[in-house]
Amino acid sequence: MKSVLLSGAAALALATPALAQTQGEEEDIDVIVVETTKTQLDAFVYPGMTASIDAEALDLYRPSDLDDLLRQLPGLEVSGGPRRTGQTLALRGQGRENTTLLLDGARQNYGSAHDGVFFIDPALLVGVEAVRGPASALYGSGASGGVVAFRTAGADDLLAADEDWGFSLGAGYRTVDEELRGSASIYGRHGTFDALASVSRRSSGDITLGSGDHLPASDESLSTLLKLGNDFGDGMRAELSWQRFDGEAVEPNNAQGVASVGSLNALAQKDIESDNLTLNARIAPPSLDWLNLDLTVYSNTSGVDELELETGRQLRRDLETVGIRGDQRFEFALGAYDAALVVGGEYYEDSQDGFDSDDPNGTRGGAPDADSQFAAGWTQLEIDGPAPLGLPGRLIVLPGVRYDSFETSTPTSAAVTSDATSSRLGLTYAPTERFNVFVSWGEAFRAPSINELYIDGTHFSLPHIILGAPVFITNEFIANPDLLPEETETLEIGFGLDLADRIGVDRLDLRASVYETQADNLIDLFVDFAFDPTCFAPPFFSPCSAGTTQSRNVGSAELTGYEAQIGFAQGPLAIDASLTGIDGEDTETGDPLGSLAPTRLFVDARWHFADQRFILGSRIQAADAYDAPTDTTAHRPGYVVADLYARWQPIEDNGLTFNAGVENVLDHDYDRVFAGVSEPGRSFRFDVSWSHAF
Repeated sequence: MKSVLLSGAAALALATPALAQTQGEEEDIDVIVVETTKTQLDAFVYPGMTASIDAEALDLYRPSDLDDLLRQLPGLEVSGGPRRTGQTLALRGQGRENTTLLLDGARQNYGSAHDGVFFIDPALLVGVEAVRGPASALYGSGASGGVVAFRTAGADDLLAADEDWGFSLGAGYRTVDEELRGSASIYGRHGTFDALASVSRRSSGDITLGSGDHLPASDESLSTLLKLGNDFGDGMRAELSWQRFDGEAVEPNNAQGVASVGSLNALAQKDIESDNLTLNARIAPPSLDWLNLDLTVYSNTSGVDELELETGRQLRRDLETVGIRGDQRFEFALGAYDAALVVGGEYYEDSQDGFDSDDPNGTRGGAPDADSQFAAGWTQLEIDGPAPLGLPGRLIVLPGVRYDSFETSTPTSAAVTSDATSSRLGLTYAPTERFNVFVSWGEAFRAPSINELYIDGTHFSLPHIILGAPVFITNEFIANPDLLPEETETLEIGFGLDLADRIGVDRLDLRASVYETQADNLIDLFVDFAFDPTCFAPPFFSPCSAGTTQSRNVGSAELTGYEAQIGFAQGPLAIDASLTGIDGEDTETGDPLGSLAPTRLFVDARWHFADQRFILGSRIQAADAYDAPTDTTAHRPGYVVADLYARWQPIEDNGLTFNAGVENVLDHDYDRVFAGVSEPGRSFRFDVSWSHAF
């Protein structure tokens, strides 16, 4: 398949050329976020599936956590339950380990089995973009599911061209967890310099679930954003940002699901910190038309410190990531074709530190002290021009390849080194401006993580099977430095259709695709729970144990799925909807995979009353019933959940805005696959904000 696609692309790209696209036509292109695709292609013709959340949507929804923020993105599932500190995500059926997260271009690599994966207040964001499907040819390890990029606000996002400075204030309340929030921002620019400072605080309590139960979830957070930018000349800009998250929570050690507090899941006070320092630079002076460089340098640290309230035991897990990435874009003509070549390089390093006060050596089970280094180089070619062989319309060819070398080590173990090459090819054929078809093929890989390679310490303890408490026996983690990287290969076929002119409406476009992913050397955690025979005979405790836990490569799997998204607008009415489904099996045993989600429909419809400066909308989620493949008792009924939201600006050009919403309007009791707990019940929210610029 690889050789056929590559040779076919070469033949098409080099076929008889026609006239290249004019500069005027290029200026009409709705460019998608370059950060994730490294192209200058309209999302409608990009050979893959993308989706975004803009500042307008964020202002309408006023999200408070990852689920609120990301639920509208097709193919993306937020699981782990309603607690903010336990939420994690999966893209196209592939979990956090196979989804690359970026914040202002900087990698966010923190991961924990039972805590959250990404800590930021959504109030600081002005946009989110997701590219689904393998992106390892651009982003390396951990991008086989795709990439989700978050962007924080800057002064230019909030000021018009004739404005110099401004401020905004906001406050809100949500009933389901009695959340109070407040925020303040000030921003301005002088000459070539601009700056922004924002702070947001949230405080919430126990969450009322649709089942009527209350989920313990005392939670407070303070988020800060400082951003400084300067334009050094045409095409020359640097921006330095610092984003910090400070959180406190009192909840079970395992923040996910509804596991009761006990000896294996102690009630803990958690201190959550995340520091992100990022420098982004754009170097593209008009006098040097060959120089078009984007550079990102970053350092971020995320960690959770836990104090078990009953025993005084202290636990810590910290991950520091430092990195640098550069992308140079060369634009040129290939006969009648517009072409661009992106060449880039990247280096980043993860350093993890774990601690457990109950261990004589301070070793925390599942969080070994270790380092990983990644070095990579890549190139992506973008060819856009007339279709060959006398065919009508336009052809886009997008090949790319990346080489990664990586090394992981601990202070006491030999280093594990490996490398990987990831290729990608995308083709879009658009016989008309209103219709196109695309095919995308890509390889991806995921290097074994620090935890998977060198996992050590105690997994869990339980009372002795004969002697009982206070004699405890343990299940111990075992390192596996022989793990191989996971490898995937994905083929996707889709189309785009724009019917606005034909139907006579402002907007009506459809994008849909089907895909198949073949995965090899999957990494899974095996818990071999078994009592040593010595547990049952005197002296009962030597060397009595409760077995071991180890990460292993476990063969291969196949994932198939489909996605469709549609956008409609006519006058004051706008509708965005998506439908996603995924299935899969273990190709060695034929058993269904246990990491899938049911078919899901999402609809967002809103009506704009322009004269009254009022917007009324609704978001509806509908999911099919689901039975876990490996557990016949884990049935999840289907559900339909509706939210309402509204925004009113009572005075024109005043900046005073009222937002209100009702989430889970029918107080439906439902749960998501793998959440292990009912979702929040009916909730009312109210927000007021005031912004002004001068």
